[in-house]
Amino acid sequence: MPSPSQSAVQTVLRSFLLSILPAGVEVVSAQDNRVAEPAGDFVTMNVLRRGRLSTNVDTYQDCAFTASIDGAVMTVTHIEFGTLLVGATVFGASVADGTLIGPQTAGTPGGIGTYGVAPSQAVTAQTLASGAETIMQPTDAVMQLDVHSASDGIASDMAQTISTLIRDERATRFFADAGLDGAPLYAEDPRQVPFLNGEQQYETRYVVDVHIQANQALGLPQQFADQAVIDVFPVEATFPV
Repeated sequence: MPSPSQSAVQTVLRSFLLSILPAGVEVVSAQDNRVAEPAGDFVTMNVLRRGRLSTNVDTYQDCAFTASIDGAVMTVTHIEFGTLLVGATVFGASVADGTLIGPQTAGTPGGIGTYGVAPSQAVTAQTLASGAETIMQPTDAVMQLDVHSASDGIASDMAQTISTLIRDERATRFFADAGLDGAPLYAEDPRQVPFLNGEQQYETRYVVDVHIQANQALGLPQQFADQAVIDVFPVEATFPV
């Protein structure tokens, strides 16, 4: 699954909105069935679309280490190079296909120590590997924010607050401090779009489309060659005209 996930992006955006809107304003996800509107003023979030911002960025990381596996526990005694990552695949001559590294239970983070593994198996101490390829796509995640209020003035003011601050350094710092790999880009101009509720009554609603860059990455297993074997042969004889 990509990281940061869509849920993570929405969680940070929600936290930012709660920090800039008046106290008591609810911020919830849209398109929930059989759920009543929040009481009072509120904002709903809905994913509109996802746009590619650039070509993929591929990075590689290899790791070689000495370890043994007993059941669901892998004991690492030496790191030749690299760092062990939770969720990465373990490669080795006697390792079961699809063996994944679980949480570390003891030792140096990403280094010597004990880790959970799945599936359970028995592997004697030997040199193993755990390479990975990370494929990152910078993505423009567009969120539609529906700002609801009984007062047209309050709804308009809240929409203007969002539009102003999303494109400010305050929002950039907030997203960075939250640890999200990405940043808010900008907000489109707020527009007033009346909302028809379940009682067929019009409610005041302003819509603001917010653009957030999310550098979403997929981690895939990748094996690496540790040596090259070179053979010499006559080209004319091997590839005759």
